[in-house]
Amino acid sequence: MTTDLPAAGTSPADASSSRIADRKRTRLRSAAAVILCVQGIAVYALHREPFLPSPPPLSTFPVRLDNWVRAADEIMDPATIEMLGPDDVLSRRYQLDDGSRRADLFVGYYRSQLKGKNAHDPKVCLPGGGWNPEESRLIKVDFGGGKTASVNYYRIEKAGARQIVVYWFQTPTGTYASEQELNANRVLAAIRTNRTDMALVRVIVPVLNDGVDAASRDAIKFARIVYPEILPFFESGPRQAAGAKTSHL
Repeated sequence: MTTDLPAAGTSPADASSSRIADRKRTRLRSAAAVILCVQGIAVYALHREPFLPSPPPLSTFPVRLDNWVRAADEIMDPATIEMLGPDDVLSRRYQLDDGSRRADLFVGYYRSQLKGKNAHDPKVCLPGGGWNPEESRLIKVDFGGGKTASVNYYRIEKAGARQIVVYWFQTPTGTYASEQELNANRVLAAIRTNRTDMALVRVIVPVLNDGVDAASRDAIKFARIVYPEILPFFESGPRQAAGAKTSHL
């Protein structure tokens, strides 16, 4: 049996320190190699020609969602559409059958997140329209079928009028509340599937005489109904939630 002995004139402590330093250098070189490999893959994925899906037009979105029915399709200002740069957009007002409540639905769909123009966070856009934030937080929403996700809850006020805003970013692989999460998913999706399509889904419900809590409940209920109807535009998920009635033109 043989053992490695420290070189002449080298103390055991010095030899041990040298071995530790060598192991650290080896780990650093390995980590650097992994980082360079990941960077190379990311650069390739983000610069290759992405897959561009061709979903149905958003105009085919159901005009009836359970006990909500379309009241009007709103025409967006061309300058706003140019600034946001979506490939398709839906801006539609729904109301309950008895007319007691309305809900405004906005969907901005992007076939790719790699073209320079992406959805703007409503927390940035709405204050620009004169709406002042009163409350902003994340809430967990049970969308049914075992799907629970964090979405944004935003209460705003303008000249005494108040509204509840619920919104999220939808992709083929998940539901995201923040642009940071969305951007991280974009890189992974580009590498794994070469597909980065996404949609901003936003629900706005006005606060009426029955108060903030009632408007919040209706906004969340409406979001639950909208969610399964968004999924087919990403070629995944059920067409209809259990118990929900929908109709198309």
